[in-house]
Amino acid sequence: MFVRRWQHSSRSPLYGILLLAILLRIWAALAPGFHHPDAIFQYLEPAHRLLSGEGVITWEWRTGIRSWLLPTLFAVPLAVGQALSPDGQLPLMLPRLATGAASLGIVWAAWNIGRRHSLLTATLAAFVAATWFELVFFAAETLSEPLAVAAMIPAAALIADPRPRTGKIVLAGALFGLAVFARPHYAPAVAALVVVSWWHDLAPRRFDRRRWGALIGGAVLVAAAGAVVDARQGLMPFAWILANFEQNIVHNVSARYGTFPILTYVDWSRQLWSWWLIPAIIGVRFGWRQCPGLLAAAAVTLLLHSVIPHKEYRFVFLTVAAVTLLAAFGWGELIAIAGRRWGASKARGVAIAVFAMWGAASIGVAQGNSSPARIRPSTDGWKTFAVLRQDPAVCGVALIEPATFTAFPGTVGLRRGTPISLFTSGDPASRDGDRWTTALRWRQTFNRIVTVSNGPPPLPPGYRVDHCEGPAEARMCIIARPGTCKDGARSPFLVNRVLARRGY
Repeated sequence: MFVRRWQHSSRSPLYGILLLAILLRIWAALAPGFHHPDAIFQYLEPAHRLLSGEGVITWEWRTGIRSWLLPTLFAVPLAVGQALSPDGQLPLMLPRLATGAASLGIVWAAWNIGRRHSLLTATLAAFVAATWFELVFFAAETLSEPLAVAAMIPAAALIADPRPRTGKIVLAGALFGLAVFARPHYAPAVAALVVVSWWHDLAPRRFDRRRWGALIGGAVLVAAAGAVVDARQGLMPFAWILANFEQNIVHNVSARYGTFPILTYVDWSRQLWSWWLIPAIIGVRFGWRQCPGLLAAAAVTLLLHSVIPHKEYRFVFLTVAAVTLLAAFGWGELIAIAGRRWGASKARGVAIAVFAMWGAASIGVAQGNSSPARIRPSTDGWKTFAVLRQDPAVCGVALIEPATFTAFPGTVGLRRGTPISLFTSGDPASRDGDRWTTALRWRQTFNRIVTVSNGPPPLPPGYRVDHCEGPAEARMCIIARPGTCKDGARSPFLVNRVLARRGY
């Protein structure tokens, strides 16, 4: 009775929730730092290369295991940012704002799916999608997993419609295609989601060729776009998928970045969500029926990535997002049960408590001891390159170990035409093996050094400390010398030459 009255008497709160979601995602996008080096070197750096010809080239791009579709999409906001603010942070911020805008589709999908149960469930699910800390944090990251999830969950809502129009099915197919192009490892989850959502339509008598044709047609449109983009880069379309499988599965190259036991994702979730796992599991128990396809996708994603030795928390972001939404649907159903059993007045109190519980959990779990290990952004390198970008006197930057290129936002974080040199221990091109001695031998190719030290940084003759970031035990500093740069093109320590030489 309470839910029915609320449903008929309340105006749609979706617009207010969307406004809240927009504000939170703007805040996340404008915060300095990035979650993982891939956010820069797999997507923004290639996009920067498309626009300027400059960019750090990692082993993934040298071996051709990435599609150019996402860098091409990111090149649009990146180009706008460079045109409006060539010396500022806008080129880095606009792509993050674009991914944040794409994530709003998750809020809409949560509302759309929950609305089939009740307006209250829709409101709770949309509120959770708008405010849950992981969904907000990853929304602003230029990574394949958040973009894939931002495509998949709205597509799930579209095909879960009891009477979807052909246009919506085509759109769902295109979104599924985009998700697979962004994260090929999610292809089995897409298949599971579609099969479970349309399970009854697989019977021969109920099989709808037009519906399945529309879905496949939408996916083919995205595949065709991806093929064209890759062909324009001189690559064989779709060859990157086989190359990715060969490098990461056959040759197990990704294992050199760390391997973990099969139950690691479960353990990480337990550490991160802590006490909230119990309410979440209760919610999923009651909410999975509202979108069983999402539960299937979450389970397939978790199982598949659990058997892959190299693990990162972001890899199972689809599982995290799906479980979060299903739990929210379930708590909407529990409020409805309370209304039927206890009456409208008590159910109203339960609803207020549930909304408050989700909001408090998002804040509390995000502040937990394990949260920084899973979702903490890298900020010191971001801020350091921001200082270098604003300095018109910078003509070349040297990174001296323990400063590594993965801690910084690449050439996209610097002014155009600013080369990066990299000096590491064990580099065969360094004759005497001492990175500082080698760097000073090539000092004419750069006039800024960035390094990390415990306490005051080393100061070669003629250099001064220009700027520092971070705690005293790991101080990241810019060391500057006056003058210009020369002979940079012939240096064997330009970052791409070092990465190619060392297989990074």
